[in-house]
Amino acid sequence: MTATGDLNSPVRPPGPQGAGPGSPRLAFGDGVLARGAGEIPRPYALLAQLEPLQLADPGIRDRAGHVRLVTSLREADLAELERGVPDVAAVLGLGGGTAMDAAKYLAWQRGVPLFLAPSAVSVDASVTNTIAVRAGNGVEYRGFVVAEAVFVDFGLIGQAPPRMNRAGAGDLLSIHTAVRDWELGAGNGGAELVPEVARRAREIFEAIALLAGEIRAVSRRGIEAVVRAYLEINELATALGHAQLEEGSEHYFAYCLESVTGRSFIHGEAVTLGAVLMSALQGNDPGRVRAIADAAGIRWRAADLGLSEDDIAATLRQLPGFARETALPWSVIDGAPIDEAAISRLAEAAR
Repeated sequence: MTATGDLNSPVRPPGPQGAGPGSPRLAFGDGVLARGAGEIPRPYALLAQLEPLQLADPGIRDRAGHVRLVTSLREADLAELERGVPDVAAVLGLGGGTAMDAAKYLAWQRGVPLFLAPSAVSVDASVTNTIAVRAGNGVEYRGFVVAEAVFVDFGLIGQAPPRMNRAGAGDLLSIHTAVRDWELGAGNGGAELVPEVARRAREIFEAIALLAGEIRAVSRRGIEAVVRAYLEINELATALGHAQLEEGSEHYFAYCLESVTGRSFIHGEAVTLGAVLMSALQGNDPGRVRAIADAAGIRWRAADLGLSEDDIAATLRQLPGFARETALPWSVIDGAPIDEAAISRLAEAAR
């Protein structure tokens, strides 16, 4: 992306409809889901979350051959879901990250075409190819599947709480810390650095930063920019064979936070908190991340997430061991001491 923040061209993947090789076609517009559903082979399985299903055009449900509400990404629950779905010609996922990944799982297992309709842009699951499965206290990735189309319906997404849509930018602000981890880790046993990819990731970060006001407003331009940025990051990660350009210590902090507290959080908010704290640990301009997050309206502070300073401190104390035990790629967590002085300083930064 260019420094002008123009996402209409630089973020747009190759191809007349915005789809590169091995990428879904992106369809944007009001009512695009109802129109696009007509192209889905029938009978299709509709895997949805309750509220988005209630908000979507009733014809989506009426045309489906099988409808299931999904609430879990636990591996056993996904396997049970798959066993309960009859033969179908395609799968449509409707909702948030849980519905997206459940639909990807079913399409992957059945080998049938996949269509996705996110009800918010809070996570990038609608354009990623692997399936996030809850295993133990963490997340593991399974399979590989490419959606035929992703229907980004502004009317549907606009009905989600603004907080959810704003949070999605957190999965792009993570580039700030993730690329630094990748650079530092390349000389410490981590993945080989690809400078042109790191540079492109930073351009995406900068363009999103310049559109923080559009993201706060949940405007059509902001929604489209986030989705297109998600897709390009996924294309870069797929070509690399890893996601270290956008998943580093900030994500590891978020995973550890869930493990320590036993709670689930809006992903982009927890990741943004992680990006603020880990950029401070990196000595990597944490004020920049804070300023962009605040301009975009992302709720990331400990109090916003219902966290105490003790929660933050407990997570930081366990973070090095968590990273080792879960065999996470090298990051600043492995390279900087997280002693009591650092914990006190970082807990204060979470305010």
